Amino acid sequence: MDTTEVLFATLPRRIKAAIIDGVVLLTLMILSPLTISMLIGRDTGANAIAMYFPPLFLEPLLISFLGFTLGQYIFGIQVIRMETGGKCPLPASFLRYFLKTILGSFSMVYMLFSKKHQAIHDHLAKTLVVLSRRRIEQNPEFANNGETEQNIEADITYNYPSAIRRFFLFCVWAAITLIVLGIVAECTTLIFVPGYTLDTEKMPKQIEVIYNLIYAVLFIWFAVLASKGQLPGARRRKKEIQAIQETPAEKENWF
Repeated sequence: MDTTEVLFATLPRRIKAAIIDGVVLLTLMILSPLTISMLIGRDTGANAIAMYFPPLFLEPLLISFLGFTLGQYIFGIQVIRMETGGKCPLPASFLRYFLKTILGSFSMVYMLFSKKHQAIHDHLAKTLVVLSRRRIEQNPEFANNGETEQNIEADITYNYPSAIRRFFLFCVWAAITLIVLGIVAECTTLIFVPGYTLDTEKMPKQIEVIYNLIYAVLFIWFAVLASKGQLPGARRRKKEIQAIQETPAEKENWF
């Protein structure tokens, strides 16, 4: 499939769509067993099946048969097969969904490093997430919400480490930051919260929220720095421009 004219969905747009899908999923998980209980009049094994059906099957089925989830439809994006540009087959849709669930934000952040703006689960399932063709046909200005292929390695000023190396170093920094912040949060709680000890199961909610917020900010910051080749361990290097030395015979031709 030629992707030179494809407009890829941006990371913020995909995150917004995922939030909508998360709300829909949570709603279905709550309402499905309640509905069955009301119809049958008692709790049965069908309640558990109804609760776990949406998180296990809803997104793969929608991606495979429609090409998008509700959140993706609202924000005008769709999932296509990389080789053909058609809908994603059901096995690949399940693989894609479970990889996304397991890898979480690390998979999505890889979009910053990928030439075709693919998350890790997109790479492994061989899918692309693009702007809806129908939406662009209906409103050509909608194309301004997409992005073309990115290739920072083509920069004539700098040499960049490979995308894999930059992403790996980002993961290392993210893991180190998680450990350091955890130690800082634990020490802070021990000092300032009376009665808190290392044996306490959970730290106070306020400190936990602050800790998670700081880590989220640093997580995104490190991802952006790493994608641009500015994170220690995977920095870009300025290219050396070698001056061309003319021979004496070439200099005589000047006159």
